[in-house]
Amino acid sequence: VRWMMYWIVFALFMATETFTDLLISWFPFYYEVKMAFVIWLLSPYTRGASLLYRRFVHPTLSRKEK
Repeated sequence: VRWMMYWIVFALFMATETFTDLLISWFPFYYEVKMAFVIWLLSPYTRGASLLYRRFVHPTLSRKEK
C-alpha cells in the first residue's frame, strides 16, 4: 500500500511538472528542491507520499467515486 501511494503521488507530481517545468526550471535551486521533495516522498521516516495521498488524493478520488 505504501508503494502504491508513492507511485500515485509521484505520477501526479511528474504530470504536473511536465506542464510547469518550462516556467519553474529557471528558479535557483529548482533541481535541488525537486530532488529533496522526491526524497521526502520516499523516506520511511517522513512518509511524505502517504501524507499527501491521505490528505489530498484519497479525498478527491472518494468524492469522484460516487
